Amino acid sequence: MRGRLILIKKNKGTLREIAKTYQVVNFLTKEHCKSISVAISKARRHKEITKNIKSDRVYYVLKGELVVRGGKKKFTATKGDILFISKNTRYQFQGTFEAVLINSPAFNPKNEKIKKIK
Repeated sequence: MRGRLILIKKNKGTLREIAKTYQVVNFLTKEHCKSISVAISKARRHKEITKNIKSDRVYYVLKGELVVRGGKKKFTATKGDILFISKNTRYQFQGTFEAVLINSPAFNPKNEKIKKIK
């Protein structure tokens, strides 16, 4: 089997607007690689409850503040922090932030369960 080398330019991302307050720009997707996906997540005073039933998830915060609650735990991640969330974990996240979002295996919207909070 041959190896693969892929470069995805910063202007080649695909915008996915989840809400007026939350957007994700997908770069490395399941079409490129089934084992991992990479996106930039941008939120502005956003709040939702979500769970991915198939993928582990990592947020690497670039700016702002990402607050995550799951079970009895609450974390506040800021610039340079890394937050890991295992698959099948229901969590609430909120804030105004920009973060690198990594899913493994690659993100598939069919596996995401979202409940928006007002």
